[in-house]
Amino acid sequence: MNEAKQLQEDLGVNTVVKLKYPVRLATGQMLEQVTVRRLCVGDLRAVSHLTNEAEQELALFARMTGMIPEDLDCLDLVDWKQLQETFRRFTEADQDK
Repeated sequence: MNEAKQLQEDLGVNTVVKLKYPVRLATGQMLEQVTVRRLCVGDLRAVSHLTNEAEQELALFARMTGMIPEDLDCLDLVDWKQLQETFRRFTEADQDK
């Protein structure tokens, strides 16, 4: 991990989620971990036109991971739940202060 990525992780901007069930993407790349960044208002605005809650969540997760929805579709449900938990921690962390 480079210095900038480490600083972002230390500041809580990014979190690396290690997948319990790595997947092979269409590119042939083996995905073993996903870097998740905090969302901003622009991310919410970008997906607000979607009315289906599941599609809206998928679009938000694509934005916060830099992945395409089709690659997220390949994740095991256990790993998807890890991403959801990371999202919850990001949104609830500041409420505890």
